[in-house]
Amino acid sequence: PGPLWVLERANPPVKIGAMDASARAKLIEPVRVAQEDSKGFKELSFADLNIASPVIPGDIAMIAKCDKALSTALAPRFASWLNLNSLEDANFFPEALKAAGMKRVEVRALPGPKEKPTDEQAVAALEAMDSLPRPLMIQCSTGKRGAILWLLWMAKKYGYSPESAKLIAEDCGVQYGPPHLKEWVMEQLPSPTSAPVFRPTQSIILCQLFEPVSSTYTYLLACSATKEAVLIDPVIQMQDRDMERVRDLGLTLRYVLNTHCQADHISAGGSICNEHQHVRTVISKASGARADVLVEPREKIKFGTLSLEALPTPGHTDGCVCWLLPGPRNLVFTGHTLLIRSCGRTDFQHSDPVRLYDSIHKELFSLPGDTLVYPGHDFQERNASTVEEERRFNPRLTKSKEEFVQIMRQEVSPYPKQMDIAVPWNKVGGVQDDVEIFV
Repeated sequence: PGPLWVLERANPPVKIGAMDASARAKLIEPVRVAQEDSKGFKELSFADLNIASPVIPGDIAMIAKCDKALSTALAPRFASWLNLNSLEDANFFPEALKAAGMKRVEVRALPGPKEKPTDEQAVAALEAMDSLPRPLMIQCSTGKRGAILWLLWMAKKYGYSPESAKLIAEDCGVQYGPPHLKEWVMEQLPSPTSAPVFRPTQSIILCQLFEPVSSTYTYLLACSATKEAVLIDPVIQMQDRDMERVRDLGLTLRYVLNTHCQADHISAGGSICNEHQHVRTVISKASGARADVLVEPREKIKFGTLSLEALPTPGHTDGCVCWLLPGPRNLVFTGHTLLIRSCGRTDFQHSDPVRLYDSIHKELFSLPGDTLVYPGHDFQERNASTVEEERRFNPRLTKSKEEFVQIMRQEVSPYPKQMDIAVPWNKVGGVQDDVEIFV
């Protein structure tokens, strides 16, 4: 759902999307037809057109100044056209677009680069982004406002924190205006420390919770119809906060799920189950740890109308699983297996870099590109990513297997501060009477 490609005459081009060979062929032919009537395109080349094609494929394109002939030539390739200037824009030809077969042509004016959009302007433009049929062309004077709108739309759609939005903008080469506009975009996005509630689809309630000592993410996931819920990777010191969130949202907790036997914190699962007898703990059988439910690969845990599938992803430990929630847009909770632009360490707990590389490429990178990735850790306040982003931009996992293994074997990581306490506790489900918790 990101951009497809960008077309503009201004230099430098706004680099937001990708265009494969077939897309280029589809674009170039109508432009060839129009070139005799379109000043400046006599000697046609991609450099003349300023088509930027760096990264993520999708169904949104952007164009800056555009004459009538080029607009007419491009119209059959798009279902809708969104202009961010005004009806009086000299480079906007709505009647020509409609005559050429464009289904919907709309205007959502945003102010120039010296001003911030009002809340009403931003909401109207975002609603247009949501509702207009694809493929969609966005037009503004230089591409900067289009870039701002796209970044804000994508970040809100995926529930990205400011740092996650900055990361995708950097990786995609998004040039989104002067500092005050960058600040405005980031102000619209939730901080991961605020425990925001997301609704990825109508059937799902998702709350991401952060524990600052180990930089661990815990996930409260619920069925909106039945209010049955699960907790993924809760931390014992944050148990009261997590259970308060369950109560505040009117949920009934059914399961505490673990992605693996943690070394950097003690799981709250056993303690929660002691206080709430109807809750059951879950971990993979391969972990060798104790729990109420020991899952095999691809086994499913059902709650309400939803179910999470245990994807076997050994490597960081020999018992790691990632929890996949299938749907119109998949969600996958990756624990320490796949992190944002990184991955779990492979120097303890029966870890193996070869298995980790194979697990990620087989089980995770085979998922649809728009699958949302929710990691178990992040140390830079980034909260989410997608499979497509990690396939393209993860600096370790875009290497060959041999290079990856070499990197991981040369890496020297500090000994986890709570490992000597956490692993024994978590092996027995997080409940021991003769071990003191060090906070």
